[in-house]
Amino acid sequence: MYTVMIVDDDLPVLEFLSSAIKWEELGFRLTGAFENPLEALEAGRRAKTDVLISDIGMPEMNGLDLIRSLREGDPHVKAVILSCHDDFHYAQKAMKLSVSEYILKETMNISNISEVLGRLKEQLDAEDHVLSKSRKLEKEAALHRSSSKRHFIRSTVNEPLFDSEEWSQQAEGFGLRLGQHGVLPVFGYANRVKEANQRFQSKDLFDYTIQNIIEELLVDQKEVTLFTYDTGEIVLLFPQYGSMHVNNGQKVEQTLRHLQSCLQQYAKVAFSFITGSPAKDVRSLKEQLKRMVEGRSSRFYLPESSVMKLEHVREGFGDGGLLLAEYAQTLDEFRSVVFDERSDLIDLYVSKWIDFIGYHRFHPMEVKEWLLKMILDVRMRLKSLQHYQSTFSSELLHHDVHELSSVRELELWLKDYLQQAIQWAGQVYRESHNREILECQRFVYNHLHMKISLEDAAAHLHLHPSYLSRLFKKETGENFVEYVTRMKMEKAKELLEITDKTVEQIADMLGYENKNYFGKLFKAHTGTVPNAFRGQTKGAQPTS
Repeated sequence: MYTVMIVDDDLPVLEFLSSAIKWEELGFRLTGAFENPLEALEAGRRAKTDVLISDIGMPEMNGLDLIRSLREGDPHVKAVILSCHDDFHYAQKAMKLSVSEYILKETMNISNISEVLGRLKEQLDAEDHVLSKSRKLEKEAALHRSSSKRHFIRSTVNEPLFDSEEWSQQAEGFGLRLGQHGVLPVFGYANRVKEANQRFQSKDLFDYTIQNIIEELLVDQKEVTLFTYDTGEIVLLFPQYGSMHVNNGQKVEQTLRHLQSCLQQYAKVAFSFITGSPAKDVRSLKEQLKRMVEGRSSRFYLPESSVMKLEHVREGFGDGGLLLAEYAQTLDEFRSVVFDERSDLIDLYVSKWIDFIGYHRFHPMEVKEWLLKMILDVRMRLKSLQHYQSTFSSELLHHDVHELSSVRELELWLKDYLQQAIQWAGQVYRESHNREILECQRFVYNHLHMKISLEDAAAHLHLHPSYLSRLFKKETGENFVEYVTRMKMEKAKELLEITDKTVEQIADMLGYENKNYFGKLFKAHTGTVPNAFRGQTKGAQPTS
């Protein structure tokens, strides 16, 4: 809906227009009705106003001045003048301001106001259509240019440089004039790209947001050239003018810190930057960019939200054999965390091993494969994983782990994963035990006519008798023999109530060879002997 604001120092007119016009049916939303034009101006500057309906003669500011002032902020505001003056002088001034309608109050009614609003809506719809089309074309052009720039910078890094002159011509098309001055290359990358992609729901939207924020922040530094390189990765080329700007490095760092702050504030993305050295020719630039791009593994150990010089980025990795040598101990610790459901130990164990990995700086791929093997080993210990196929999908697991871009991101991911694994393990434990207990109870119910031993039930469930005994007591609160006896006595009560079988027959039907023993058990369970129980229930029945 389009927004409309009414301004008139005549209160009855305001009340009439506010209440009598069916704004929403006409496609408008009334955002304010003001007696004071200065208050209306302030409100119009705070929020977008599509249509202004204003009296022409008001104290402090007349309607024509109000229109001029509002259009300083938005030249597309439509204006409707209400006037008591049937005077060509006023109408002429209104025409100069491109006022859409000039309505005399003495002829004003619901019908003609509604007609005016209908015409204005048609104009606004047409303008919106044109504007939307224009914006779409602008966006497509911007995306095409961004794609061309990305192709150019990737080619610079990855393809052989045969013709420096041809490269310079292409570079000038993107505002880069390396022949006139040197450039300071900066490689920027998002920390926790996986998390950012999930939040933005698409890589294109993520990159588009980052690019727009940086372009907006660098609008006053037109000679800085921005390229997107890959998802969450950018290249910035700052101009260098030799000895005239001895503090240029400090200014660049200040700019990068400002970019970090704004990206964190507006996009909720932590960004890091690696700065090179001034390059005066394309070959020097290519060499530095290549090192920056190929240094993804080295970046794994850099702190988040850092600004670091390329020369200070440490290369080389520790002996992966040390990592493998600690595998068994780490696996035991993580298993104990998961299967003993010890959430309180997650931070302790994970931090311990992250510190170990960070100290030795093992190759990120070796760390990820080590972690994957451990998680899959823990997974194998969980029962009934068919209920968790989506959670424990091997392909998804590999994808998630290999997307981790820093040791800090790995640490957070592992802590979260172990916390979930504890929940899954607890659920698997409870469900598997519940199934075992239910199957055991079903076995008892189906064999009430027999002597039922713990050994018989354990054999049926393929469990050790002592394990079943402990499990049954833990899950039900009574031991196995107590449960069997209680089930048999409940069945005996039922048979005594609904059949004419003798006590001896019922005892036999429930697997008791000794009638007296059955009677003692029944009395212990109900407080009375079988015949007395039958007499009580028969006596309690209503007579016809």
